[in-house]
Amino acid sequence: MEKNNFLDELKKIQGINHSEFDLIIGNYVDSCKKDLSAVGISSKKIEEDDSLIHTAILTYVLSFLDVDRSEMYLNSYNLQKDILRHLKDYIEDGI
Repeated sequence: MEKNNFLDELKKIQGINHSEFDLIIGNYVDSCKKDLSAVGISSKKIEEDDSLIHTAILTYVLSFLDVDRSEMYLNSYNLQKDILRHLKDYIEDGI
């Protein structure tokens, strides 16, 4: 999924109606993708339109944007990442 789609969705979830944080949010999306890749998630899966990956990225970014619930979102992301690491279809070949 494109970064702009994540950007629009995250801004809507957080009630952001300006572009001041667009670069920051985009960087969080990129960081999440790199984090998923670092634990062996297939780059192909990370880039395709996959609901599990999509939810993991949203949760990761919300852990930074929603300071009142950041711990909850981070714990949720870590659980999602762990589950993805154990799904054969999501693991990079050769790992």
